[in-house]
Amino acid sequence: MKKTILLLFAVIFISELYAQDSTSAIKSLLDSKRYSFIPQTMNPLRGRTRQLTSSFSLDVKGDSLVVYLPYVGTAYSAPVNPSDAGYNFTSADYEYTVKEGKKGRYEVSMKIKDRFSGTVFYLTVFDNKTALLQATSNDKQGISYNGYIKQGK
Repeated sequence: MKKTILLLFAVIFISELYAQDSTSAIKSLLDSKRYSFIPQTMNPLRGRTRQLTSSFSLDVKGDSLVVYLPYVGTAYSAPVNPSDAGYNFTSADYEYTVKEGKKGRYEVSMKIKDRFSGTVFYLTVFDNKTALLQATSNDKQGISYNGYIKQGK
């Protein structure tokens, strides 16, 4: 009986250490500003969830943000170039904040200040590196993406 209780405490202790290590690794990855969000599904406000290919991403590269994400939904103004219908841009002028949320989550806010001002990306990262990205804009209806983050180059 004592061995079982001792073994149970050991398993709980090791799992807590792993969770703390995982959380600190995610925090340092987000603070480094060198990672990519890879979306796997797209969730428009209206309509069905769509599976995505691996070619889409949101890349945080320190001093720049490279966004290549599809969009389905209502646009309040038409783009000049039809290939700009999704989120397809690079920004060097953006505000980036990271804060710790509940239950080991991290909340990242990326507010675009240049050409696409009014666009904000909210990234929620969980302890297993899965993530939820929500995009809001003055020109488009909101949309969210489910995926994961990985270390950038």
